[in-house]
Amino acid sequence: MSEARILSVEELLKLDLVIPSYQRPYKWTEKNIRELILDIQKGIEDAKKYPNFKYRVGTVILHANTEEGKLTYDIVDGQQRILSFLLLKLCLNPDFTCSLLSATFSDKVTLGNLHSNSDRIREWCSSVDDGVKEAFDKALSEVLEVVVLTVNELSEAFQLFDSQNTRGRELYPHDLLKAYHLREIHDKYDMQRAVLKW
Repeated sequence: MSEARILSVEELLKLDLVIPSYQRPYKWTEKNIRELILDIQKGIEDAKKYPNFKYRVGTVILHANTEEGKLTYDIVDGQQRILSFLLLKLCLNPDFTCSLLSATFSDKVTLGNLHSNSDRIREWCSSVDDGVKEAFDKALSEVLEVVVLTVNELSEAFQLFDSQNTRGRELYPHDLLKAYHLREIHDKYDMQRAVLKW
């Protein structure tokens, strides 16, 4: 069973999001951040021209997880954008809070890219005036939208992930193979061990 809904970027960030252990590292670089900022800028400019304009910034796949008696949403696809939007949101509004702020990362690639991209975003923030920052912050809640596909079964989430990622930039074969095998592991501890080993 899956559900599709459209949320603003800020609404998405406020969900009880979790980065599951099977996720690959955060690999966005300065180039991706530059493109994201330009994309948001285009959305802001278009919103000035057209009333009630909304700018879609992609699709995210979430797995609704109630394992520990609390509803959380495992990010199956969209981690790169979500973390990048979070870095931007934190720069624009340092008081912003969400569940992802309690996530811990141990992968060196992820940690390096988060640090580097955070620096790039802070540099950008310091180079623009307050009006631009306010427009970007407002765009995250009023202009930029994400199509959110939420599924209850992890196998369905991986199936959607596979179909989403056969378009656009291809994943490495080992990423698809890893996702295929991980969806068959039902014990969380075994899954975490397999991810660390791979």
